[in-house]
Amino acid sequence: MKIDYISDLHIDFYISLKGKWQQKLVAFLTSLLPDEKGEVLVIAGDLSHYNIQSFIILEFFSMHYKQVIFVLGNHDYYLVSSEQKKKYSRNSNGRELELIKMITALPNVNLLSFFEKFIYKGITFTGATNWYGLQTTKEQHFFEKVSNDSVLIKGIDIPSLHNKEMARYAALHQSDVVITHVPPLILDSHFLHGSTACYLNELPNITAKICIFGHCHEQSVIEKEDTTYCINALGYPDEKLQHTIQSIVI
Repeated sequence: MKIDYISDLHIDFYISLKGKWQQKLVAFLTSLLPDEKGEVLVIAGDLSHYNIQSFIILEFFSMHYKQVIFVLGNHDYYLVSSEQKKKYSRNSNGRELELIKMITALPNVNLLSFFEKFIYKGITFTGATNWYGLQTTKEQHFFEKVSNDSVLIKGIDIPSLHNKEMARYAALHQSDVVITHVPPLILDSHFLHGSTACYLNELPNITAKICIFGHCHEQSVIEKEDTTYCINALGYPDEKLQHTIQSIVI
């Protein structure tokens, strides 16, 4: 099976909610499609700061792929405006619940959280945001003083979500494809920035053939033991990363 993958679209940095933004968004998404599409598209989080854009992204790709499987990234919980804070009662769970309700109209789109499984044509996918744990003083300081997550994510206890995810992961049996937003292993960019705080949650004993993730804005394929780790972040416009969906075969 050919699996296409991308993460960190951050669409509102490319297409603002002004004028004929829907048409511009569709044109932009069309430009990301590979010449030969796979059967499944995996999106490893950070679609947009606005659910209306996230829904159109998922709707568009649902028309081009047999299955679309995604996880939520930290930016998918952001409340970036006073209007959003009011709409969701200053609770980022409101954004999540609204998007879950919206995608019920898209039967071939699946959101995975807390390492739940989805089986498609005999291939087992499992996924989660893979929240960082904020378990050290350094991590907590970075979260509170540097990361936008502490300012723009409202009403969510991230360490509690981390603990719940790790408990589910510990009980997880064999999967073929693991999907996370936060990286499950150390990357070159971690060394570049001199910190892993809020940018890493290592997962022990990964036995899946493929692991697809995002969060760090880089594009690479890493072979480690018997697992292929794939990241294909679109990132922010000024980072000038390659704007193409990538593929892997399982």
